Amino acid sequence: MRWWLVFGTIVIVVSIPALGVAKGEKQTMRTQVEGGSHPFHACLEEAATAYQLPSTLLRAIVQVENGNWDPLAVSVNQHGKGIRQTVRSMNDAISLVTRLWKQNVNFDVGLGQVNTRNMERYRIHPISLLDGCANLKVSARILRESIERHGYNWRAIERYNGINPQYPWRVKKALDQLR
Repeated sequence: MRWWLVFGTIVIVVSIPALGVAKGEKQTMRTQVEGGSHPFHACLEEAATAYQLPSTLLRAIVQVENGNWDPLAVSVNQHGKGIRQTVRSMNDAISLVTRLWKQNVNFDVGLGQVNTRNMERYRIHPISLLDGCANLKVSARILRESIERHGYNWRAIERYNGINPQYPWRVKKALDQLR
């Protein structure tokens, strides 16, 4: 049972205004991304440094997982495919992830598309993963643990996403584009 999440939800909901994604800011973030930068650059660098990862690798994974650098991105996993959900605001995202979480649906959240299995493993409520910086830290942790488990190789990259032999090739393509 997820009883420990109820307390986490209350704490997180109280701090939602601090997440920094108000109406209008989502469009601004999209404009920055299209212009070649993103508002989470410093957070990505910090997360990569904290987990001793090349920032370009973490950036490539986020690019593959969430090409628009949308911190409110939510995808429901069905038959091995992530089906992107329509989210127009922070309130929509909070309602959606809360409903999916309560229904025990397999879904991914945020910049690094953190999966419910990892949310359960790290005891993180999906609302907290709507914060781009928090999401990047968890994404970096998942990647670091995969590298520790499998070595610094393409299998570790594949395992970030689960088991998908095509995933490392997508990450490599993103890495090549970043260079």
